[in-house]
Amino acid sequence: MARESLTETVGVVARIDRKEALTLAAKLAEKFKTEGFHVFIETTLAKRLRLTEDSAPIENMKTNLIVTIGGDGTILRTCLRLPKPEPPILAIDMGVRGFLTEIPPEKAFEAVDKYLKGAYAVEQYSKLASFVGDTRLPDALNEVFVTSRHLSKLLHVRIMKDDKPVADCRADGVIMSTQVGSTGYTFSAGGPILDPELDAFVLTPVCPITVMRPIVFSATSEVAVELLNPKVAKVVIDGDFQKLMGEKTPSIRVRKSEHKSSFIRFEGHFYQRLKARLLFSKEEGYENG
Repeated sequence: MARESLTETVGVVARIDRKEALTLAAKLAEKFKTEGFHVFIETTLAKRLRLTEDSAPIENMKTNLIVTIGGDGTILRTCLRLPKPEPPILAIDMGVRGFLTEIPPEKAFEAVDKYLKGAYAVEQYSKLASFVGDTRLPDALNEVFVTSRHLSKLLHVRIMKDDKPVADCRADGVIMSTQVGSTGYTFSAGGPILDPELDAFVLTPVCPITVMRPIVFSATSEVAVELLNPKVAKVVIDGDFQKLMGEKTPSIRVRKSEHKSSFIRFEGHFYQRLKARLLFSKEEGYENG
C-alpha cells in the first residue's frame, strides 16, 4: 500500500520493564527523527529514556502512526487510550505470546524502512462499545468481561438481545469478544474463534454451573447482561480498564463500535498468526506457518 504523503508524526509506546524494549524505543525514536518525523514518546517511557521534551500521554497522540514495542497487553492498553479516529499501529513483538504483533525485534528497522517506502497493507479490526447506564466505557479491541468483584463468587445474570431475553446464566463471569478477541480470553474459556471477515461477536460464559454454551451474535445486535444476584459486579475491558456496576446501574449494554483499530502489516494473515501462536504445534508440521 503506497502512502499518499510522508507521515510527519509518530507516537512511540513501549513496555518499561524490559531493558531491550527501552533500548529499541530510543533507537526507533531517533530513526524516525532522522527521517523527518516529529516523534511523541509516551510519558512514562519518556521519563525512563530521559527524553521528556518529546513526551506526550497516549490520550494526546493524534499522530499518523503509533509504534508499540511489547506484547498484546501493550497494544490493548494503547488502544484503550488512543484518540479517535485511531492511527494505525506498527507493532513490534517483545511480549510472551503476541497475537496482534507481527514484527520480531531484530526486524524492527527493516519494518520501518518498508513502511517509509509504502510497502505495507492496513488490517482493520472491529471493536465493541459498552454502556453502563448513560456512561460509555472505552471501546474494547478484545473483550468486555463481567465478573464478580469477589473472588470465587458466582454471578447470576440474564442475557438479553435487543431487549428480548436469551438465557439466564450462573457462572464466574461472562465474556463478550470481538473477532480478534475470540483468540484470547474467550478462546481459553472454550469459546469459538471467529473468522475476522465474520461481522459478529461472541458471548462466552466462564465456568458456568448452568448448561450454557457460547453464543455468536450478529454485529447488528445489542446484547445486555443484567445482574440478578449479586447486584454489584465488575466490568473489565481488555484486561486493563475496570468499572463497578451497582444497584443503580445493574446492566451493561454491548454493541459493535463505530470505531476500529488498524495495524500495519507486511506479510502473513490472520490464520498464519493463528497457526504460529495458538492452534498448532511444531510437531503437527506447521512450523513454517
